[in-house]
Amino acid sequence: MSRSLSKQGYQFGQLSYETLGACIDVQSQLGVHCTEVDYQRALALAIPKQGLHFQREVEIPITYDGVVVTKRRVDFVVWNDTDELLLETKAKSAILPEDIEQCLLYLHQGGYRLCLLVNFGEKPLGIRRFVHTPEEEE
Repeated sequence: MSRSLSKQGYQFGQLSYETLGACIDVQSQLGVHCTEVDYQRALALAIPKQGLHFQREVEIPITYDGVVVTKRRVDFVVWNDTDELLLETKAKSAILPEDIEQCLLYLHQGGYRLCLLVNFGEKPLGIRRFVHTPEEEE
């Protein structure tokens, strides 16, 4: 598979493809009626099968005026040799607006560039992809 570039020139294609491959494999084996933590446990087994690395429950500091006011946890940070992404998982009948806001918060506050929001409760797998392009500093 060729690596596709985003509009800003980021190369997320291969990492996204492999991460989503792990998610599809998990859903095909577990179905759509498990809990979110069940899918997360299965992903912890499926992600390395794709040749990827991951860390679960990564804290993202939420700051106001440069002061950390709280911390939130993203489900997974997944990476290969060249890129990394956030993976937020859900097990609902549909993705809700607050799920999207959660991903955007993680991207902006954590300084990440890509977040995949995957809902195992939908068939086919519910997938939303968010790309954050930080403003260039002057």
